[in-house]
Amino acid sequence: MMLVCYPKCTTCRRARAFLDAKGVEYTFRDIKAERPTEAELRAWHAKSGLPLKRFFNTSGLQYKALELSKRLPAMTEEEQFAL
Repeated sequence: MMLVCYPKCTTCRRARAFLDAKGVEYTFRDIKAERPTEAELRAWHAKSGLPLKRFFNTSGLQYKALELSKRLPAMTEEEQFAL
């Protein structure tokens, strides 16, 4: 399993601590140091069954700076993946 997260995120820290406590093996991937490719995001989205919006960090500075809460509803999936 791959754990993709931001090391300073408290939710990510809790997830990592949980996996460690349960003895679950995983590969840690710092999302800032190694951003997911568009192809990876497409594959993860297809497997997840979740709306694409769930893949955006809605509390992130860039999300807010780009006003994505207003823009995403009008964007196509292609435009969203390109972000």
